[in-house]
Amino acid sequence: MQTTAKQKQLAEDDSGLAGHPPGAPHLAPVQSVEPVAGGPIDEAIRIRDLHQFEIKLHYPPRRDKPVTTYDLECYIFVPHGLGIHRANYSKDRFYDDLQTHIRFKTPSISLTEIVAGPESPLVKLEASAGALAEAGRNADIGVFEYRLKLFCCILQSSLRDFVAFIVETKDADDRGRLVQQYLRAAGEIAEAFRALRSRVLLPAVPREARDMYAFGDEYVSLQIERNSYDLLRHLRDANGSAPRKGRRRIRDLIAREVRYREDREYPSIPTDKSDNEQLIFRRNVLKKYMQNVLFLDTRTRHEGQVLEHGLFGIAAGISMLFATAVLFVSQSLYGALSLPVFVALVIGYMFKDRIKEMLRVYFSRKVSGVLFDHKTRIYRGPSHPIGQCRESFDFVDEAAVPDRIMKIRDRDHITEIESDWVSEDILRYRKRIKLSSRAISAAYRDIDTDGINDIMRFNVAAFTRRMGDPRKELFVLDEDDYRRVKAERVYHLNMVLRYGGDDRVRYKRLRIVLNRRRIKRIETVSVEDE
Repeated sequence: MQTTAKQKQLAEDDSGLAGHPPGAPHLAPVQSVEPVAGGPIDEAIRIRDLHQFEIKLHYPPRRDKPVTTYDLECYIFVPHGLGIHRANYSKDRFYDDLQTHIRFKTPSISLTEIVAGPESPLVKLEASAGALAEAGRNADIGVFEYRLKLFCCILQSSLRDFVAFIVETKDADDRGRLVQQYLRAAGEIAEAFRALRSRVLLPAVPREARDMYAFGDEYVSLQIERNSYDLLRHLRDANGSAPRKGRRRIRDLIAREVRYREDREYPSIPTDKSDNEQLIFRRNVLKKYMQNVLFLDTRTRHEGQVLEHGLFGIAAGISMLFATAVLFVSQSLYGALSLPVFVALVIGYMFKDRIKEMLRVYFSRKVSGVLFDHKTRIYRGPSHPIGQCRESFDFVDEAAVPDRIMKIRDRDHITEIESDWVSEDILRYRKRIKLSSRAISAAYRDIDTDGINDIMRFNVAAFTRRMGDPRKELFVLDEDDYRRVKAERVYHLNMVLRYGGDDRVRYKRLRIVLNRRRIKRIETVSVEDE
């Protein structure tokens, strides 16, 4: 679950590229950038794969406070029939099913401003490429790598956001105009980036920097192709509301990018005659390599160990007190050496162990409601802390769930049947994040950062173990007879999120519809602000 493990995975995955350079170093800022204004938490929830969904929360720092605190509470209501309870679903198992990645939010720059805007990452990349050529073997490769990765991250985000905006546009004329803007901007960005080749591919420039540029060149082409396919698919699904000419030009753009990679002999060419294993592998490796400039280092330790051991010591003392009391009473009644005293000692020892274990369980439950399981310090680089994250998981009884959470959970009659007549087990996951506004604003060189993204991916495969066969059969009437039709059995996991900071708290109820095969969909049932 921890980001530390993720960084190791990045190193292993990136080894698939020959001449892979090390991760981008931390660069001290030229000047301190004023902290950005705080705002409400943005969240996005989506299905990640067959059994995994993702929750992404964006935490912006506050301009008027040195430290900003955000809280998240997640209640998952699991039907009792799925067999998920305290006895068989431990904290360790939950954290094994949960993957957490913490990274900076990608700086937001419009697609049309990437080439020549006031905050153009391409202009800054060109400057670092020029410095490479001038310095030769003594060039600062770290600065070039940092600029290259940041440019690729901003491009990927801007392409995706522009495509999403086109898809959401209802007016056909506006959509056609936006498609033309997308094509023009994508072409200009690719041309300007590839113009850097003459500055980088020189004998005086270190080979590492040349390899980095080649990786970036392939990644840029893959991103333009992939987002263009997304746009083309949405336009095709829009039943011809986009001009046919625009769709043809998108196909031409995709074809140019494929030919470009073929000419450069990049091994990421899609084909219908293979499983395209190498393309998917390289695309994922390149994505991780480029995006690790945004990821943060974390150092995690167990929280509350001193208090926990102290309470367990008290439990041991109470159980020993009971055993000693049994010894004294039995000796006072039956003498020092007798059969009754021996029997009393055995019984006292038996109860001593049980009392100790019951008190340990009791204290653990009480402490879990107050303390967190883990405390994770968040760093930008090895010695630049920007905040901390504390998290905990436990099962809670319905009586311990806040009334407002239960009210949001029980919203309709079918839900009442589900929750009252067939009981539920309630999982609670808590998280508290504290961020330093000054540290975040100073994390990147001359770029205004807008907080961090907390990405949580939860695997529900353990919840499907007791689910029945999803394939069912129904019957419908025909004119003269009846016929069989296919049906699918599903289960509902209800989840209520409570998240926010000092200014605003939001409640969101989600319904995760799934069966033994896969997560079918995630429905937003209600959203409320406190």
